[in-house]
Amino acid sequence: MTDLAPERSAPATSAPATSAPSTDGTPGLAPLSLLAVVAIALAFVAPIGGVVVGFIARHEVRRSGERGDGLAFAAILIGATLTLFGVLVPGALALSGVIDTTIQSWG
Repeated sequence: MTDLAPERSAPATSAPATSAPSTDGTPGLAPLSLLAVVAIALAFVAPIGGVVVGFIARHEVRRSGERGDGLAFAAILIGATLTLFGVLVPGALALSGVIDTTIQSWG
């Protein structure tokens, strides 16, 4: 038989305690920020609104300790990317002549 060192397990790490206890009195997760959820939804529907609400949500999440900082950051990135593609790509196509931007009279 060979000599083997006894297995050592890593010390258990606990999640940081939050101010919102669960129903049984143990520390639970902080609530998810409603502004962060609205920001990610707006990022796809109205990208500029997603960027603005995303910045507001990040500020509120950091101030209040709620969850959702990553969600708000994703809303900022997605909203900014979609805004750039919604403005720059059509503008570049119009300047290159692919899209005809001249106004023609009907008479």
